[in-house]
Amino acid sequence: MDSAGASGPLPTGPVTPEHLRRLAVVYVRQSTPDQVVEHTGSTAAQRDLRQVAIGLGWPESRVRVIDSDLGLSGTSTSGRTGYLDLLALMDRNEVGIVLVQDLSRLSRRRSDISSFQERTEEGGVLIYTNGALHNPAAGDLAATLGLDIAGLFGNFDNRLRVRRMREAKIAKAKRGQAVSPPPIGYVRTPGGGWAKDSDLAVQEAVARVFDLYPKLGSLGKVANYFREHNLEFPRRSQGQIRWGPVDAPLLHSVLRNPAYCGDYVYQRRQTKKRADGAGVSVKFRSPDQWIERPDHHEAYLPREEWQKIQEMLAARRPALRPLIGKGHALLQGVLKCGADGCGRRMKTEYSGRDGMARTATYTCRRLNGWGDPTHRVTFPARFIDHAVVTRVLQVLTTIDDETARRVIERSQQEQAGLEREKRRRLLDAEAEVDRHRGALLNVPPHLQHARVDLMTQLDGAVQRCSELKTQLARETIPLPSVMAADVGELIRLSHNIGQLWASPRRTNEERKRLLQTLISEVILHRADRDVAEVEIVWKGGLRERFQVLRARGVEAVVRDLTLQGKTAARIADELNAAGVITATGRPMSSNVVAQKQGRQGVRLKEERRRARDVIRRGLLDNTPRPEILHQLQEKAPRLGPWNPQRLSDAIGQLRQGAANDGTLPRVLPAELEKERVLAFINDGVAAGRTWKAMAVALNEASLRPPRGKTFTPVQVRLLYLRAHKLRSFKLPSPRSDTPAAGA
Repeated sequence: MDSAGASGPLPTGPVTPEHLRRLAVVYVRQSTPDQVVEHTGSTAAQRDLRQVAIGLGWPESRVRVIDSDLGLSGTSTSGRTGYLDLLALMDRNEVGIVLVQDLSRLSRRRSDISSFQERTEEGGVLIYTNGALHNPAAGDLAATLGLDIAGLFGNFDNRLRVRRMREAKIAKAKRGQAVSPPPIGYVRTPGGGWAKDSDLAVQEAVARVFDLYPKLGSLGKVANYFREHNLEFPRRSQGQIRWGPVDAPLLHSVLRNPAYCGDYVYQRRQTKKRADGAGVSVKFRSPDQWIERPDHHEAYLPREEWQKIQEMLAARRPALRPLIGKGHALLQGVLKCGADGCGRRMKTEYSGRDGMARTATYTCRRLNGWGDPTHRVTFPARFIDHAVVTRVLQVLTTIDDETARRVIERSQQEQAGLEREKRRRLLDAEAEVDRHRGALLNVPPHLQHARVDLMTQLDGAVQRCSELKTQLARETIPLPSVMAADVGELIRLSHNIGQLWASPRRTNEERKRLLQTLISEVILHRADRDVAEVEIVWKGGLRERFQVLRARGVEAVVRDLTLQGKTAARIADELNAAGVITATGRPMSSNVVAQKQGRQGVRLKEERRRARDVIRRGLLDNTPRPEILHQLQEKAPRLGPWNPQRLSDAIGQLRQGAANDGTLPRVLPAELEKERVLAFINDGVAAGRTWKAMAVALNEASLRPPRGKTFTPVQVRLLYLRAHKLRSFKLPSPRSDTPAAGA
């Protein structure tokens, strides 16, 4: 708002004496210190709003200008003392009007603007912005909507500018230009490059860290070295180098930074202001999100040495394993979460109520750097435990002589390799001592400084060799617990492993130790309300992946098997063979399967009754079997595919079950017709007719075969052979090929 805009006629309608008795507050803010210096006109225009307040009737003594937030961003209220003072004045009911150039000066966050408008409405405070006077307490929804839209556009504009700036930085980083501040030891160069700091003391301090850590092998020892030698380490604060003591976190950040091996990496970390305004939270991104530019600048050490340091840091990272515990969750400390690449050990939680048994659940919850949940996986322990234990016991009971001997031989080879590695490390340390000792003996007496330096190196080598001997003496390589002579006993015991596992004398702690002896870890890749994808990682590196069903997943399998025509008893047998259990940890039964069929609406009782009626009616009406099969496919499709053999089995079961209730006659029409056909064929054979002549005569007599519409010579011959239980039969020479008149 310029002064010309302030001198025009001003709307004074909403202003009341009550407003004039309170303060008129002009709020002034610029986003960055650079804007304060370069955009002085904008700051002056905001201050000129005090003339607007005077024109609205406020005396100059009750007009206050708050400009203490110059150079502060509006994306947060943290640190903006002027804005907080304004809110405090409003809470004390001392403000009659707030004048701002636009609402984005107050804040660029929608929540802050909404909160500010609620305060003005509750306190009856006027707002003057963008040349217009607003009274939120008047209840004018149209005017309030205008303020809401203005706040929304301010927030949108801020997010748009932030995104454009981020996209521009990413584009520059992909072109190889450094867009982030250089770490200590480097300075910016024109064109987005980095160069080593011209201060040799800074270079020496950084190089000393990378030189000491491989030798001392510990962040604490490096920090102690700096303290004992009164050495300081540089830090950069607001563009200035500041020297001070070093600590382990600072050393770790330096040693982990890939910039010191010459690579530029952008987006290693993600920062966000905390909700309470107390600083920022830092979250490290995964390497696949990095933007890398190898050999971007001069390195402090070769990449190979930097990689060795990373391996040393990783090796010293503590790998804590939870205690085994006495609870019945058998995979405690073994189960890892593999969903979304998590990789962390899942926690075991027990829950229960009075009068109910405690149940265990494996959970993995992950929060981002700002406390928001980003990952949550839960799965009941009983399902995974049962599946893993079933698989382990199956493997143990299938151990044969060859497998056992191969495992023992591999264990012996690993032991021999460890022994060789111990001897090699000791020989290398002794060779280093001999090398320094030989160099010291060959130095002329007049080179005293060289002798002192070599003596220091020799002393260090002797000390490292002595420490290595002490360390190797403490390291004990366990002997194989099972030798080749124990193979037979091992196989005999493995066949009884199921009984040993289920013995009431076994404790949960013992069962857990047995599992951890055989399994390195179990990874839960995916888990939902239906199924979990689990992977067992055996000792030795072999992996096995399978699925674990929950109640809803079991219902889906029951539905599929039911639609295939399988009975509840057969489905229960297949589920038990696959290691499926109920929600209470019990084996599947026909009754449980029937209940699940009912919930899925796929019980086949009515379908089977309909199929029996079709078959019974077909037998009574002497319907050809192909037509009966066609009717079954139409009227009982959920029973699965029908074929001649299945129809024959169903007919046999129907005859056997219907013998007592009399639903089928003792002799069916089809059987009477079959007897007539066989009698006709017997007469024809006795008369010496050919198979072809008998087939023609049968067709002319309107007789039909059991399967098909007309007789063929082959069918006639097969009927005769089966009726007389013959394998082959050759007709005698025919006396006449003409059918008998009475046929």
